[in-house]
Amino acid sequence: MAKRSLASQALTKRNTMQKAASKSEDFQKEITDETNVNELPDEVKEKIRYLEDNMLEDDPYNLEIYGESEVEMLSRSMKDYGFQGIILAYPHEGKYRIESGHRRREAGRLAGIDKYPVLVTEAPKEEWERRMRLFLGNLHGRKEKPMILARLAQGLFEAHEMEIKHKKREGLLKEGEITAINELVAIDMELDIKSVEKYRALLKLIPELQTMADSEVYSWSGLSSASTLNEEKQRSLAEMIRKQTEKEGAESVKKVRILEMISNLKLEQLSSDVKSAVGRNEKPEQKTGVRVRRKNGTKIIMKCAKSLHEVLDEESLIKDNEVSVVIETLEGLKKSIDEKIDALKMET
Repeated sequence: MAKRSLASQALTKRNTMQKAASKSEDFQKEITDETNVNELPDEVKEKIRYLEDNMLEDDPYNLEIYGESEVEMLSRSMKDYGFQGIILAYPHEGKYRIESGHRRREAGRLAGIDKYPVLVTEAPKEEWERRMRLFLGNLHGRKEKPMILARLAQGLFEAHEMEIKHKKREGLLKEGEITAINELVAIDMELDIKSVEKYRALLKLIPELQTMADSEVYSWSGLSSASTLNEEKQRSLAEMIRKQTEKEGAESVKKVRILEMISNLKLEQLSSDVKSAVGRNEKPEQKTGVRVRRKNGTKIIMKCAKSLHEVLDEESLIKDNEVSVVIETLEGLKKSIDEKIDALKMET
């Protein structure tokens, strides 16, 4: 059986909350926390319960993903027109845990409302199902900042990991079912896989760069490329962006400029790593009775020699701003090669 198309899988994922909320297979209306009670079919209205505030509890993961919500404007509207939307929640330890509608409940509280329309859903059977329903139930409908989408992407990634492991363990995987985690997250978020990877990469940035990514002033996708830089180089990037902004304005720090800064810092980091490796002349102290596995030097040298010859003997591109670093690296490499040649000659 061939894999289902991404479009068909996306449709299935978008209906996850609907299926969880409805026990009727022929119920086709998608339910979200923005759906008002009067918009529901009569058979679904009958399932709505009006619960006191103290009977509801937030899902802790919601705060972890979204942080504190800004609900003042929505709250003012509710003061004038009453509670808007519905809450989706399932039974949990004598109360009802919200899976969609946290923000609306908070707005209702500020508006002095203490009773809410709740569509009671079936409790999730697995932890991954709980997380996925929470994330998918709050995913669409409003524009989110890059760091929220980054946490959502990571949360969905971890939930799908648990889902796939569970299905493999229980023998529930269907033939042709997609198991590539980033692909599943891309379907959930209606993004391409590359964008999912970029969002998740934002979580590896220092807080200052994450703030810049959320600012809408700088390119978040450009900043995501800094995820492979170490903390020191990331701090250098933040400082470079600040100075460029102070000097020529934020509009001068376009994505291409950010990528150029990151490229230079990656080269510096690589050069530093090479120099660090070259400078490790002292052999580590070997513990008595411990056998140290040595690398196959011949194999590594032969493997690297071909690539080096192609770069050194043929026309290869070295950018002007990279020349000094390349020269320094080659000189360090030349010194190590000369020392190794002398040592090998002494052994023969």
